[in-house]
Amino acid sequence: MEVNGYRSDGVGAAVAMVNAWTGEEGSAPDVQSARDVLRPFSYLVADLDESALEPLLAWARELRAFFVLGDLEAAVAHVNGLLERVESRPRLVDHGYGLHLHHAPSGVPFVQRIRISTALGLANLVADYGLGRSGVCAAAVCDRVFADTSRNGRKRYCSDTCANRANVAAHRARRRAAEGAGRA
Repeated sequence: MEVNGYRSDGVGAAVAMVNAWTGEEGSAPDVQSARDVLRPFSYLVADLDESALEPLLAWARELRAFFVLGDLEAAVAHVNGLLERVESRPRLVDHGYGLHLHHAPSGVPFVQRIRISTALGLANLVADYGLGRSGVCAAAVCDRVFADTSRNGRKRYCSDTCANRANVAAHRARRRAAEGAGRA
């Protein structure tokens, strides 16, 4: 049973922000696109306004740095640096979604809520799984990131599209190699 939204929503929001706003295909958000990126992760996106855009983009760049780290010690130091910059006061709340834990103090600005949940999400991810379940897509031409909180933890691509392309390319390469060996 998943009872910690920071593991799912915080990590998911971190991945979505990094992929939407950083990297080669990323673009700076406007209010509507930022709301669209964050809405699936249980945020009250009506609170997001123009003043949040630059801080959110800067935070997404800092989050990307986590995903490119291949060393556990460096990743822990990076996540601890993120955690040092957020203020967390856990409290139980019920605002229509059932009793659950919030780590953001009441009334904090939208950006701070995002920073708290994504930092805690990445901290939980590293504490639970190490670095083996997060990183940059294994597809040769993709710089999007992923985080795998599934049961089997075998994800290495940012999407099914990248995984399928890589599998098809590998299949074709094996077939060409086999055909070439048959002619020899």
